[in-house]
Amino acid sequence: MSPTTTTVDWMRFRAQVDPGEALQALRPLFGHLGPDLRLGEHQRGVLGFQRGIQVKLADATLGRMDWGGESQRGWLRVDLPGKGCGFVNDWDALDQVEALPGAELRRLDIAMTTWDGEVTHDQVCQAHADGKFTIRRPPNLQVITNSDPRAGRTCYVGSRTADKFFRAYEKGFELAAKLSFPGELTHIDGHAIEDIYRCELELKADASDIPWEAIERRDQYFAGAYPFCAEVLPGIEPDILQRRPEKAPQRELQAALANIRTQYGNALFTALTAYHGDIGAVWEKVCGSEHHRGMLEAGVLLVDHE
Repeated sequence: MSPTTTTVDWMRFRAQVDPGEALQALRPLFGHLGPDLRLGEHQRGVLGFQRGIQVKLADATLGRMDWGGESQRGWLRVDLPGKGCGFVNDWDALDQVEALPGAELRRLDIAMTTWDGEVTHDQVCQAHADGKFTIRRPPNLQVITNSDPRAGRTCYVGSRTADKFFRAYEKGFELAAKLSFPGELTHIDGHAIEDIYRCELELKADASDIPWEAIERRDQYFAGAYPFCAEVLPGIEPDILQRRPEKAPQRELQAALANIRTQYGNALFTALTAYHGDIGAVWEKVCGSEHHRGMLEAGVLLVDHE
């Protein structure tokens, strides 16, 4: 597969199989991590299904499967949201998923993140005013703002119930909120947070099928969705930073440590001085004995940290 600019941010498919068969078909997508893919504990199903189960990589939740119920006619639905898709390292390995009995792609989110101001909130709003989201008739534009400018702004184009929906938002502010207290962070990976912007195309197979080739040819499907998407895609460098699966867990740990430093850093420094620089003695007083569940689920132990 040739390098792509866009990334897969959600994949939903269904097939006439049981969870174990679907899990086996998913393993090749995750490369050397595939053998560690497992199913979690059974739980109640969602969206009309009777039963559900999480898809896990160690303790990190990557997605879920749902099945059961007379109205579902034997279908098993698999959802891999953005986090799960981020751990996929070989979309070429979809053959086993496609080969599952009755396999159909039901939802596909294609995302493009720009890092140096190539796309902006005002640009999206102006594009809508200029008719660059119009195919047959102009779709609605909803703009979400906040009294805090560092909360970021969001644009929704179209209806969530339609087969095609577009969202765009100031991704840098979202990332900054996870990493730092307001106003502390100005850059992420060398990029100004106000210049980091995200466009997402959501495709659903309600009225028409989504071909499996849309995953491989996601740049083309993104560009073909709206005139605006075709306009912004040429010349954009591949989204290398966002497609590295280790980034999110690394940021999760960075945020946790930053919060500890902000809330307790001075107290720990005073304690260290009181114990005459014996960090081991302080550590014994403050360190817990069990893992933090939220950090395990975020995949913090699955990647290396500097």
